[in-house]
Amino acid sequence: MVAAQAGFTSAGMWVDPLTSWQGDALEKTRQALSDTGIALIDVEVVWLKGASEPDDLQKQIVDAGMALGARNVLVVSRHDDFDASVRQFRGLCERVAGDMRVVLEFGEFTTIKTLAAAIEFIGVVDHPSAGILIDLMHLNRSGETLPELPSKLFPYIQACDFHADSVTLTGHNYVIAAIDGRAPLGEGDASAEVLRAVCQRPVDVSLEIRSKPLRDQYPDPVERARQIFARCRRSG
Repeated sequence: MVAAQAGFTSAGMWVDPLTSWQGDALEKTRQALSDTGIALIDVEVVWLKGASEPDDLQKQIVDAGMALGARNVLVVSRHDDFDASVRQFRGLCERVAGDMRVVLEFGEFTTIKTLAAAIEFIGVVDHPSAGILIDLMHLNRSGETLPELPSKLFPYIQACDFHADSVTLTGHNYVIAAIDGRAPLGEGDASAEVLRAVCQRPVDVSLEIRSKPLRDQYPDPVERARQIFARCRRSG
């Protein structure tokens, strides 16, 4: 696995039942994790949408995470019905039965755009398996401050550096910045105080550093991951 070759001891993993998660994908992944010793911080991404109960694709992602020993499953809301989305999220929490945390990611591109809105949502869900993911770029976009860590409400953080102008972007432009415009820790405009707080707290940190410059400079995914590992370690 790329993460192991780059020096990481844990990673997140996408599970896409419609494309790559077919046939013997589960067993191959289980074997790869065993061979490398990589622990899964999360599986992703479950999109809240449509009905008020978890659908088969959502359940498949959750079940894969449990089978692989992931600590969290990441959930993002596209739902336009608040009450239905609460019931759907709670249904995911009931499905994991304490084996994982079901963690909501807020962001400008979702229907739950701020940390305050995420806290309100999880309060209504009212389930011990429910939590919130802090992504530093999304937190900066919402204009809110980093909450106290560690906390049962925030089981892990997605860390990255970012450029200050991302706070002015909306809609598709912000999505492009989140996909292409992140940077290794200490190489953008994020506050040194916030980065230091994240690096020094005893909480899982997932490096969400999607960067077009890095992809262009290091097209090989292993070398790109090695660069991220080395450059983020120095900033900590």
